Formats: sequence, structure tokens, C-alpha cells
Amino acid sequence: MAESISEFLETAKEWAASLREDVATCKAIVETEAVDEDARRFAATALNYLVTRFDLVPDHEPTIGTVDDAMVLRICLNFAADHNVDDGLDSDVMVDAMRLSNEADRVGAWLESELYAKLRKHVERLTTEPVRGRTPDHVVKDAVARKRLFEEVESELLRMPPAAFKDPQGALRQLKSYLLTKLK
Repeated sequence: MAESISEFLETAKEWAASLREDVATCKAIVETEAVDEDARRFAATALNYLVTRFDLVPDHEPTIGTVDDAMVLRICLNFAADHNVDDGLDSDVMVDAMRLSNEADRVGAWLESELYAKLRKHVERLTTEPVRGRTPDHVVKDAVARKRLFEEVESELLRMPPAAFKDPQGALRQLKSYLLTKLK
């Protein structure tokens, strides 16, 4: 069932406000060697996506640039949940990871099922894509690459414009337009 525009607005605000904490959850997953390697790879994919110059929605776009990153992060953790993401995690991180995984369903509520399926397929392909010379697998296996990515993510978070939620209907329409254009 599609969510109302007001539900989209409230959820998008929450996700924009929690992005830094959500990133910390991904970092903890990537760093925890007891976690299944595939789960760690999906968490690294989410972080890599934050620093890519080729987002589905450019980060400079007010509101939806941040929402795009938050959506991809949640879809990545939804995939990670299929790979024992909770093995070896601190209980607080595990709870946050499961919450983020479950929130991927909200993305599906915003988008038509065909568009959501295309987005999930795109995110799954990102697990093998290099960003700034690093694949998610490289990030998982190489502490130096991981440290560098974490530094770049922190820098990116500082540069992100604040999400402005003045026109939620227009923002959702624009978000879908970007996705329809880029997810062929």
C-alpha cells in the first residue's frame, strides 16, 4: 500500500536526521569480523554509495539527495540481513541494523513495485562496483581502505546540505523521476 505524502514527509525527515547514526551502524558492521563477509560487503556498499559522484540522485538536490542515500543504506542492510548480519554485533548495533533493514519496506511503500524492484537490483549490483578505486570487498578486507572510506564518509556528511522539506509532494515526484530516468 502506498504511503501518504505526509507519511513520506515524516519518514524522510527522520531518515535525514538519523543519517549520521545510520552510517555509524554500517561502520560497525563493516568492522566486525565475526559478521558474515557478505553482510559486511553490503554495509560497505552503503558507505561507498555515500561518497560516489554518481548517485541516482545528486547529493546537491535539496531533500531528495539525502533521502536517496538513506534509501540505499536501508536496502543494503536489508540485503545484509539475509547474511547473518547480527553475528558478533553489539546488541545496540544489531537492533539498529535490524531496524534499518526493516525500514527498507518503507521505500517500497513510496515507489511502485516495479521501480522498487529495479532499485533493489541496482543496489545489489553496487556490491561489485568500485568507488574511488575501492570495491566493497576491498573495504571489508583491507583496514587501510576501510579507514580511508570512513574518513571520506565523514567528510561527505559534513558537506551534505540540510534536507529541506518544504514541498513533500514535489520531492517525492522528483525522487521518482530521477529513479525512473536512471533505473532502466
